[in-house]
Amino acid sequence: MAEELPPNIASEGMPGEMPEVDLSQIRVESLLLNVASELMSIGAGQLGMIPGMINGGDGVQARLAIGGADALIAAFLDGLPEGTELPEPVQELRRALAELQLAFADAVAHSEAMEAAEGVSDGATPAPPKAKPKAAAPPPPPAAPAEAPRPKIWTPGGDV
Repeated sequence: MAEELPPNIASEGMPGEMPEVDLSQIRVESLLLNVASELMSIGAGQLGMIPGMINGGDGVQARLAIGGADALIAAFLDGLPEGTELPEPVQELRRALAELQLAFADAVAHSEAMEAAEGVSDGATPAPPKAKPKAAAPPPPPAAPAEAPRPKIWTPGGDV
């Protein structure tokens, strides 16, 4: 007996298949801003800023979403001709991104304060603050060339 597909899937193709789209009609600028907006929504939800969002509170996901939105907005801005005034929607996105970045910083600070408080309340010594990874140090300068060994006895010119 053959399985029938639900009507919406049968007419639109298999799940995961993209319907044909005229790619010439898609503006990359619009796509960048739309995806940035979606990422910011996900980041806000992960930070608990959207009531009722399931699975909120994942700092790694929030950081990735915020970083991705920031990169997409930067790519959009790089494509603008110099001296162009930013459209109002882009200004709003940048303000929202700045607020989201501040909320993320507050969440990280709050999380670290809670971890430190838990360590003190348990009677344990508080953990030192986590060190940020440092950039690779530059290589040391080359050593000075070794001087010729000095004679074991003193001579007026230093020659033996």
